Amino acid sequence: MFSSVSRGEPSVTSLGDLAPLAAIFKKQVRHLIRYPGEFIFVLIIPYFLTAMVVAMGNSAGGASAVSNFSVRTGSKLNPFVFLIIGAGVWMISWMVLEGIGTSLRDEQIKGTLEQNFLAPINRFLLLVGTALAQIVITTILFATVIAATVLVLAPGSAAGLVWAFGILMIGLIPLFGIGFVFAALVVRFKEPYAFTQAANVLFAVVTGTFYTVNFLPFWVQVISSAIPQTFVIQDMRLVVESVNSLFGAVGTILVLFTMAVIYPFLGYSFFKLFEKRAKIHGDLSKF
Repeated sequence: MFSSVSRGEPSVTSLGDLAPLAAIFKKQVRHLIRYPGEFIFVLIIPYFLTAMVVAMGNSAGGASAVSNFSVRTGSKLNPFVFLIIGAGVWMISWMVLEGIGTSLRDEQIKGTLEQNFLAPINRFLLLVGTALAQIVITTILFATVIAATVLVLAPGSAAGLVWAFGILMIGLIPLFGIGFVFAALVVRFKEPYAFTQAANVLFAVVTGTFYTVNFLPFWVQVISSAIPQTFVIQDMRLVVESVNSLFGAVGTILVLFTMAVIYPFLGYSFFKLFEKRAKIHGDLSKF
């Protein structure tokens, strides 16, 4: 069923070889829904952060707060809708990076990571199965946070939700590649939390979560252009405001497709580099 390659890692040669992918996916989904209280907290955070920003804006801007917001952002969206899209995408990226990065650490602590790496399956399936499980939580977050807010506060923009979800799914693929890098850091340094938390805070600042990236200095905009969520947030806001804006977002959607090809490849290459070192130095069994 599995064929061997020069490095001794099984390759995927038939549909039957994808069975481990389904098993890993099922296991990760069970982990995600094991603690419903924690999951509900994740759903509440975007609403809380958005409400806090809107309250501060109304307090500072008074009666002209909404008009000032529209002028500064160039968007006709309801301010709460505009902000909740950013907060929702940021929360999704947080969960994806935490999920992929920390799942290997959890396996390491439980003593099962080394066994998984010795199993006759392609290592790429191990990472992809973990990543695909994040689609479940992404869909739930989109439905309960972004879609629900749009349907309540801007029902006329409901048609744009389909395109917005498609853009979000495209943006997940390069994010998986970034997650593979954090998985590699787990193999090397055993401590993913400092890296993932720093990255998540960085994403909140430079991707335009609560504002447009045009407000940022040019050098920061250069950094933000390398992060897929920058384009995801920008394009989702455009298509929710007006489906016709989809044509204006074609360029950045093509950028996302390019990232979807390059980032997973680079992330997995980085992972294989650290895995090779771990095999030589016995890092997989160290804590």
